[in-house]
Amino acid sequence: MTLTRANLPALVALWARGVDDAARSGSTALSDELLSVRHEIAQRLRVRPASAETRDLLQEFDDAFRAITTEGATCMYGPDRAAAEGWSSRREWYFWRMAPDA
Repeated sequence: MTLTRANLPALVALWARGVDDAARSGSTALSDELLSVRHEIAQRLRVRPASAETRDLLQEFDDAFRAITTEGATCMYGPDRAAAEGWSSRREWYFWRMAPDA
């Protein structure tokens, strides 16, 4: 499935499933696919606000993701790519999260 073809609720469901699977399995390996889902969600929310229910669900799973990761000092893709893409640790916070053992 191409992320651009999925609607926002489907993307939030993918994010929820990925975070839930990582939390239950104890695997904190951060996959590019999972982070791509969260990034697509962020891009969509910049264009059009979501319903309160969607925002609440997203917050719940963002909090769960934060609980199984630690904040990193640099973007996981490196400072050069972050600068080239215009990413910031505040807005694209998920790219600054690391597995606890990383």
